Amino acid sequence: MIHKPAFDEVVEAVDRLSHEEQADLLRLIHHRLAEHGRQRVIADVSEAREDVLQGQAWPLQIEEFLRDVQP
Repeated sequence: MIHKPAFDEVVEAVDRLSHEEQADLLRLIHHRLAEHGRQRVIADVSEAREDVLQGQAWPLQIEEFLRDVQP
């Protein structure tokens, strides 16, 4: 079984890294978070396109959208 370290264990491990290693790790995490965000957007757009093709959703003009969401 693979050991999944607890958050506090990860923080302690990061504290043991050099300043440069911590900066590299931060850049790596930032890059991965950005990539995950891009993948979520791609999945959302694909799902929305499928909904439009199936007639479950339809595109709106911005004015229509704003009219629908404003009280």
